[in-house]
Amino acid sequence: MLSPARTDPPSGPGSSQGPHRGGSDGAATPASPARGPRTAAGLLGLLTVLAAVAFPLAPVQQPVVAYSWTATDGPTAIPLLPYQPVELTARTTCATVRDAPAGQVLLSTVPLRADPAAEPLQGLRLTAEDGRLRVASTGVDLGAVEVPAGGCELSVVSGTARTSVLVDGTPVLVREGDVRPNVAGAFSEAAAGVDVALQADTRFATTISPLKTAIGVVGVLALLGALLALRAADRAVTPAVRLLPRRWWRPRPVDAAVTAGLALWWAVGAVTVDDGFIAGIVRSAGSNGFIGNAYRWLNAPEAPFSWFYALYQAWSLVSTSAPWMRVPSTVLGLLTWWLLSRLVVPRLGRFATRPSTPWLAALAFATWWVPFGLGLRPEPWVAVGALAVFVAVERAVATSRVLPLAVGLVLAGATTAVTPGGLLAFTPFVAAALPLLRLLRRRRDLHVLPLVAALVAAPAAAMFLMVPDQSLAGMLEAVRVRAVIGGGEPWYAEFERYAHLLEPESFQGAIGRRAAVLVTLLAAAGVLWALPRARAGIAAGPARRLVVGLLLSVATLTLSPTKWTQHFGDLGGYGAAVLVLGAVAWSAAPLRGAPRTLAAGWAGATAVAAVVVAGYNTWPTVGAWFDPTFSTVVPQLAGVPAPTIVLVLGGAVVAGLLGRWAWHRASGPGHGGADTAAPRRLPAPATIVAVLLVGVLVLQVGGLVRVAVAHRDSYTLAADTAATIAGERCGLQARLSAETDPAAGLLPIATGDPTRHVLPVDVGGRTLPGLAVAGRTTTPWFVLDAEQRSQALPVVVTTSGSTRPGDALLLEFGDGDRVLEQRRLDAVSDVPRDVRELAPPGADTVRLTIDAPVSGGRPGAVVSLPRVPRLTPMSQVLPAGSTAILDWPVAFLFPCLTPAPLPPGSAPLPAWRVGPPAEDTAAGITYRPRTGGPFAAPRQLITERRMATYLTGDPLRDAAQLYRWIPIGPLAVARPTTTDRTVAGWHRDGHARVPEVEGVG
Repeated sequence: MLSPARTDPPSGPGSSQGPHRGGSDGAATPASPARGPRTAAGLLGLLTVLAAVAFPLAPVQQPVVAYSWTATDGPTAIPLLPYQPVELTARTTCATVRDAPAGQVLLSTVPLRADPAAEPLQGLRLTAEDGRLRVASTGVDLGAVEVPAGGCELSVVSGTARTSVLVDGTPVLVREGDVRPNVAGAFSEAAAGVDVALQADTRFATTISPLKTAIGVVGVLALLGALLALRAADRAVTPAVRLLPRRWWRPRPVDAAVTAGLALWWAVGAVTVDDGFIAGIVRSAGSNGFIGNAYRWLNAPEAPFSWFYALYQAWSLVSTSAPWMRVPSTVLGLLTWWLLSRLVVPRLGRFATRPSTPWLAALAFATWWVPFGLGLRPEPWVAVGALAVFVAVERAVATSRVLPLAVGLVLAGATTAVTPGGLLAFTPFVAAALPLLRLLRRRRDLHVLPLVAALVAAPAAAMFLMVPDQSLAGMLEAVRVRAVIGGGEPWYAEFERYAHLLEPESFQGAIGRRAAVLVTLLAAAGVLWALPRARAGIAAGPARRLVVGLLLSVATLTLSPTKWTQHFGDLGGYGAAVLVLGAVAWSAAPLRGAPRTLAAGWAGATAVAAVVVAGYNTWPTVGAWFDPTFSTVVPQLAGVPAPTIVLVLGGAVVAGLLGRWAWHRASGPGHGGADTAAPRRLPAPATIVAVLLVGVLVLQVGGLVRVAVAHRDSYTLAADTAATIAGERCGLQARLSAETDPAAGLLPIATGDPTRHVLPVDVGGRTLPGLAVAGRTTTPWFVLDAEQRSQALPVVVTTSGSTRPGDALLLEFGDGDRVLEQRRLDAVSDVPRDVRELAPPGADTVRLTIDAPVSGGRPGAVVSLPRVPRLTPMSQVLPAGSTAILDWPVAFLFPCLTPAPLPPGSAPLPAWRVGPPAEDTAAGITYRPRTGGPFAAPRQLITERRMATYLTGDPLRDAAQLYRWIPIGPLAVARPTTTDRTVAGWHRDGHARVPEVEGVG
């Protein structure tokens, strides 16, 4: 076990802590012979390294998916993913080309008339031109081929190296380079005489082969053997120590409080912005056959950072409900708390025995876990892994044993395989470099080569987690695709993460995130400054290593390819421990005798607290619904912004301390001592910071609890949790109704003639009567529905286009023909958008009034006539188990719907899509070729019909959009022929090309 290290002034670096039985870092280790364990550790370590190197190179099983088509099949959907086939061969006869009228398209691999709203894909097009065949592929005109007289066969063969046009097998036109076409289907204006055969690109849809399995098993067993050999070597030369502290299992009141807090947060806590993304990935893994990015990057595998997705995928087989999927992160929170309270804090010094320390640790833990720890993102895994590595390193330093060092390296490798930010798990080794080097030099019983082999094998074993079913070539291609498409930032753009942290009105800079990060950085600086001056029972060696490790971890975040503040959650375990150290160091009694130091502490605490409370208490997506307390304004007290109050009060205290010190110094020599000490009633900086953290914690949790209670009849995460426990597991879908037919809700005219100058207005795939926002027009009064008069449902109009300066579009509510209230409407998008307004009390009619300048051009906007939404429960439109595309912003909230599968080398043509609110355009990456959207090819084949949804208890909220996918015409669906082959780990069939991003040829 790890006991508290010595807190006496050190005589040299690293000598302030000792093993459980009273030794020290510098204690000599006997050089007892340990040839057997030493040799075994070296050989098994070498075998592990060799297996780790061979593992990604080992063969994998890859499906071979082939499609064939003839013109007699008619228009056929073959949406490929990646978009280009490995090889395509198109054939026709010379007679077919000669007999075709000029301009007739004999073959196109994208629709001849696709939906204009879909982003285009460039395919292969064969066109007849007066006895010639013109060939164009992926937007490149390859030329025209003269058709010889007589009977002959024309073929076009397109592969990764070249595209050729052949006449009876003889090349007559060759274009070198990769100009393979994108394929969404096969279409022809000819009734017969054309056929196509192609092989889909399945490079990512690989599975582990028997040989690769054997290599992995050998490598894991060799690693376990090497660790056992190191254990035997350690036991031969070091005294026995406990594995865990005494009474580690005994619960305490603080443990009950932390567990209850985690349970409450599990029930009411907000989602992260990526919970839907990860939920979609893990739920699609079953149909994919691998952990692929189901929303972009050509569905490339998440390797080498995917093993924790596999655990989530297995977990989701029990249930996909939001509460169930949040259980693992809550368990990780308990594990982090156990490591922090049982192993880390006791190692940091004698202060751990104080009754207040566990409660201080609980506050520090909650400060980090509440804003960062709950959800499906990888940060909780990294937080646990990094803290466990610190414990392993400290155990190695304290006991002079090598096994904990090797175990720590295994954990660091596994943590790195979770996410790029997991690299910070190696920072404890850097922070403890000198003590660890002394340890290795003392272990003369282990020769250099066996020791190096065993210690290299430990992190190398992470390779077994990184590419369990992928080949080396597949993983490298996935990395290349991500780099080509982009979305990441270079290391020197790290400042953007801190700019986001200080961004007002954004969940990236929410008050909870600011509190955890900024107060911890202040604590780290304070600990490093205070250690030589005020020990307060802190063990200098472990404390210094902890703080240095945290700062190195912060620096390591620069290597993360994205710069979001959520990544600070990787520091959750480290950060909580440093917060505890900072609180202890800056609450010490000696500070009272150093008024300038106390003033500096108060100044730092004041500045950080003012910046913290300038953040909003806001959360992403559904967490921001119903406006949690202070989610739309800066926290205030009696109408005064909290940052101003903090700055004024804190500044006054600092000024008073400095003024008091200056007054006594001005008294001359001999007038000081006790007179300059700070008043005992003045709280230490740590106390003020603790009050701040408690307040921020209460605001975050209490704000969502208040929302949960006030809106228990609508959708909140708390309502979802309660419904799931009660047996209703369909999440948001159970609280939504869909407007399946907007025309059914058009309001009747109360009095007057029908509206003149009516024109059709697109309301999302359907048209309703409406008006152009031009000239001066007033519609007749329309009678409000009974549910509109009771404010159960809103009045709805749909706008399209953008109103211009000077345009006035008004919705007028009336009592009969008397105007009660006018509301100005704005059109802001070319995409149809619904505008929802609740009628004021007493209103029973409504009308539209337009006053806009008339210009010679097209009107800036159009608006539909008012209607009442006629609603059908969404669970009736899409019963549980229905298949749909679940866009990533909302995928976490619809557990009863089945994500559209992505079989090897292709994408489906589902009937439904569930999208985010209309104003959220982030889901577009899934349908955009330049981002590698998996459904970019299917999108070419359909038109979308939008169905607005309405949330129970909040009919004005656009919670989600439902889309019906309607094929552009009669479409057959091609059935592939699938076989399997074994390919080497380095095998690849060219590159998967990303349209509009990578050049052709």
